[in-house]
Amino acid sequence: MISNYLKEYFKEKNISQYEIERKTKISRSKLNLSFNNKRKLTAEELIKIAIAFDLDLNKIKETI
Repeated sequence: MISNYLKEYFKEKNISQYEIERKTKISRSKLNLSFNNKRKLTAEELIKIAIAFDLDLNKIKETI
């Protein structure tokens, strides 16, 4: 799943949910729920994350 990929990516890069929240304006509670598979990221949230952290959505798609 995309949220699992992102959770591991941010863990490897030592990027906190606080920093993700600060750059994307997505609340930490939403991020936490998403990264723990209790809610799905919206397309808009995924795009915000990809833009803020310069992630290639096609690469993520191929990986998962």
